[in-house]
Amino acid sequence: MKIYKDIENLPAFQNAVVTVGSFDGVHLGHRRVFEYMREAAVRLDGETVVVTFDPHPQQVLHPERDFFTINTLEENAELIGAEGIDNMIVLPFTKEFSQLPFQGFLDFLIKKIGMKAIVMGEDHNFGKGRAGNKETMREICSKNSIEIIIIPELTMAENKVRSSKIRQYIENMNFTDAERLLGHPWKKNK
Repeated sequence: MKIYKDIENLPAFQNAVVTVGSFDGVHLGHRRVFEYMREAAVRLDGETVVVTFDPHPQQVLHPERDFFTINTLEENAELIGAEGIDNMIVLPFTKEFSQLPFQGFLDFLIKKIGMKAIVMGEDHNFGKGRAGNKETMREICSKNSIEIIIIPELTMAENKVRSSKIRQYIENMNFTDAERLLGHPWKKNK
């Protein structure tokens, strides 16, 4: 997997199939997103592009909270690469970046990355005020001839597979359930 941190010098991606998120822990729900991305990339003769952030948005937006990441950025990159993803773009997350309107971020995905398809969970939102939801994405993607693939959230044993739930298990030292949702062993970050 190729990793890009300099967004001014991105290559021309071929029929980019994109997803956006923090992907902390690279849990089973994330792996499901990557599966849909790979399938779309084959169909579109394209390549997969994961867009993520460093540091984690919660660390910037709510520094007063006792927030921890499940994995380091490097660990997440290794796990994402193992899922057969072609490219990962790491955007620096700042308070200024958090004020970028949804349309500005979407323009970046379309113009700078060449997005031809986007894969997102049904409750995923991004951009200022979390305005980039499935309804706004459907509308804009339709106008720009971009395929949008919305997938249902993965649930296991009545729990939605989410990084926040995994963090809760880790805080409670319930590593068995945390690893069940992760789909891989968890090791404490130093």
